[in-house]
Amino acid sequence: MMAPEDAFRLLADGLGKAGTPQAFDHLVERIASIFDGDHVLIGKVMSDGKTILTVAFWSQGSLQPAATYELAGTPCEHVLNDEICQFPDSLHEHFPDDEMLRELGAEGYVGVPLRAPNGQLLGLLALMSNRPLSLAAYAPEVLRIAATQAGAEMARRIAEETRRSSDRHIEQLIYWDSVTGLPNRRHFMERLQEACDQAQLQGKCLGLLYLDLQRFRQINDTQGHERGDLLLAEIAGRFGAQAESGEFVARLGGDEFMVLLTNTRPAAMAHAIERYRNSLSPPIQIADRSFSISASVGAALFPRDANNAQSLFQHASIALNHAKRDDSRTRFFNTNMADELHQREFLQLRFIEALNQGRLTLHYQPQFCLKSGKLSGAEALCRWYDDILGHVSPGTFIPLAEEQGLIRQLGDWVLDEACNQLHAWDALDKPFPGRLCVNVSAQQMDDPRLAEHVQRLATRVAPGRLGLELTESGLMRNPEQTVRITRALHDAGFGLAIDDFGTGYSSLTYLKRFAADTLKIDMSFVQDMLKSSHDHAIVATIIAMAETLGMQTVAEGVEEAEQAEALRELGCTGVQGFYYGRPVDGKTFADLWL
Repeated sequence: MMAPEDAFRLLADGLGKAGTPQAFDHLVERIASIFDGDHVLIGKVMSDGKTILTVAFWSQGSLQPAATYELAGTPCEHVLNDEICQFPDSLHEHFPDDEMLRELGAEGYVGVPLRAPNGQLLGLLALMSNRPLSLAAYAPEVLRIAATQAGAEMARRIAEETRRSSDRHIEQLIYWDSVTGLPNRRHFMERLQEACDQAQLQGKCLGLLYLDLQRFRQINDTQGHERGDLLLAEIAGRFGAQAESGEFVARLGGDEFMVLLTNTRPAAMAHAIERYRNSLSPPIQIADRSFSISASVGAALFPRDANNAQSLFQHASIALNHAKRDDSRTRFFNTNMADELHQREFLQLRFIEALNQGRLTLHYQPQFCLKSGKLSGAEALCRWYDDILGHVSPGTFIPLAEEQGLIRQLGDWVLDEACNQLHAWDALDKPFPGRLCVNVSAQQMDDPRLAEHVQRLATRVAPGRLGLELTESGLMRNPEQTVRITRALHDAGFGLAIDDFGTGYSSLTYLKRFAADTLKIDMSFVQDMLKSSHDHAIVATIIAMAETLGMQTVAEGVEEAEQAEALRELGCTGVQGFYYGRPVDGKTFADLWL
């Protein structure tokens, strides 16, 4: 019987082809190896609901051609009604009319259903043996993870097939959102103009609600765009179900929706806001994950707040910007909002001055080797204290830098300051061990000459003393360009880490091609790994995958000794978090750890 770590390592390898035509073939072969099975198949339920099409079939040591078979009278029929279905032996006695089982000589069987991220049943994964089937204790977890990924892959393929085969008329492509089925931005703006013209002639009022989903972009980046699209489709369905007579719902793009209310008043608009917001209250279940989504809402009234369609839209947008910073998450437009816009412009101006005049600082959070307990590196984190504004959170000024096109300038300053700090520690005769890591934004990765740029900035420091951390979502913005950049940086001697790894499976296809040497396990999994077997399995799989590829692992967000011990047992190589040390300035860092 295979050891658990070997089983999860093979499983990680089997999932490494996600997103490619070989994904299912590779997975069934690995499942057969893990359980020493004679036959493994992945089947898709056909549209009649009574037939299975094998999309990957491993039997007696080789892949078999695709085939179809009827579900009635087979163990697969039971799988589609249960979470997991197992017949350890005497399979022929249970299903005497199953010709395929007789031809295969199968005696033992276990199967699990494959579901799309939204829970829709798509097919099954079945393992068969020509002798009585005895499974290890880790088998259910391995099969569940494999089924989750295979279900997502099958959903992706079905979505692609649907899109390819779609014969929608060209007007539908222009006026309707392909993800949600709602009217799109162009359709909505034309409808808004018509409604304003009509309301002006009839002396009636219009209401405009601008809804922005909270946390959606984070979910989309960490869980993958396919799952994000499924989430948007569910939200659109809920909004559509709330629409009453005279209400027009549209998706503008991204995580933004609009609702046009005809012949309304402020009180009725407030009730409408509650209706649409309350529709998001029940968590949304996508596959094995539950997502809690809420919305910020900006509202404007015609003709009280604006006398034309363009101004009404603009004022609802301004109200939304204020709603995002308000505890109630709802704001009606008023003329005082112009003052708040000036304040934001002031924040932008102060940040630009701070960046240009050297008023930013770096703090450093230590990283330790789990095996030796010694300092192995640190992450450089940007901080800003303003004489007028006080401490400004990175969560405020980093998005601001991105909005203003200043993130590359900020990234250059961080790298230069990190080099200065290494020299300063050396001058104190307190050399820094390991490597000092700086974060690289997704926008910086858009520059095809980033590798050459980094090398020019860091000529004063040996490349091996510096590391670059790139988020998984940033890597996947332009994966082929990322491959070229990371290989050039690796060849120049820079360490490369993939930050927040494990929050999506999209990069598994490219992982072997990226020249990264470290995977940083996202803190969301680390913090829950002692309470959630699912998160524990994900952490174990990431560590096993890294070991297979000869990569190091650094677990983020370690806050308890028990977490550190569990990570050590799983073979994690490095840790970072409040349990080991908070970010501090360069002098304090040297006093504490150098």
